[in-house]
Amino acid sequence: MALPIPTMTQRKSLLKEMMKVLDLDEQTVEKYSTQISLRTSGYVARDLKSLIRQAMLKSKRRKAAKEEDIVNRLEQLSISSDIQWEDFEYAIQVHRPSQQLEQEATMPKRDWSELGGYKEIKDRMKQAILLPLREPHVFTKLGIRPPSGLLLHGPSGTGKTALVQALITESMMNVISIKGPEIFSKYLGETEEKIRTIFATAKRISPCIIFIDEMDAIGTKRGLNDISGGVNERVLSTLLNEMDGVEGRQGVVVIGCTNRLDHIDDAILRPGRLDQLILVDLPTLEERIEIIKAYMHRIAVADDVDPVTLAYQTESCTGADIENLFREAGTLALRKDMNAQRITMQDILQAHTALNMPKITK
Repeated sequence: MALPIPTMTQRKSLLKEMMKVLDLDEQTVEKYSTQISLRTSGYVARDLKSLIRQAMLKSKRRKAAKEEDIVNRLEQLSISSDIQWEDFEYAIQVHRPSQQLEQEATMPKRDWSELGGYKEIKDRMKQAILLPLREPHVFTKLGIRPPSGLLLHGPSGTGKTALVQALITESMMNVISIKGPEIFSKYLGETEEKIRTIFATAKRISPCIIFIDEMDAIGTKRGLNDISGGVNERVLSTLLNEMDGVEGRQGVVVIGCTNRLDHIDDAILRPGRLDQLILVDLPTLEERIEIIKAYMHRIAVADDVDPVTLAYQTESCTGADIENLFREAGTLALRKDMNAQRITMQDILQAHTALNMPKITK
């Protein structure tokens, strides 16, 4: 029987236990174990132990290179707390896990606080994915099955992918991330085999999230402009069969994103598949205020920049539009003065004009 590959949470627990021999302080152990666990998908306990050993050897070589005195060199043979993060960084780069995941993707880590607005959507996503993971008994008590998957849909630039990234970061689950168009192969049957391999891998490393961006590319509605000689239908059929493997899919959740819901085949949206449909629409006034505030926390802005005023004047703008507005304003500020310390309201007004957005009034 194949043992499951540890999740990020389990890897962190294993690392904290293994790091006891390093005589590091509790705060450093917490910091290192968190950072390493986030970067070691596919590692089993043996791999983690080997990684720590590799970091220890790197530490000894680094210190020995700086020491000329033989007595001090001998003292370095004992385990000490002098091991540094750069030693672990080196070990991660040179050590490969025994259960290497070919489909593993490194997704940007995001915090919910970085994403302004959309509170109701965030709550729905957490309830659908995190609640079954943390409190499975609440579903058992009611005799219901947790959602099998989510499909986020809406206009481009509204932050669907960023929301999924934040969810994955908080869940600390293993993740396999793919882009719909990139999975297609020119060789007959290879695309279908890739899909089967992805689901088989997800089962092996469960709990796991399969994230499919641009879902409409592989879940295309049957008969919709199919000039591929039936490839789309075969791919869709394979995807549906894998999503229907509910019994063997416990601990595996599928999340999709699309800008073209009308291109998604209805069969994908049936119960047991992507049964939670979430619209991520253009942000409301209140949501734009929160989005602008979130950006203002991360960048240097002058006191005259008012998020409420900007929110009123950015109607019909997406989060991506607002981010681009601040980026352009920062670029303009630097063009005027390479030593600029803050982005002013005037910079934003000029950026707004340069981007041909609807006219802003102060």
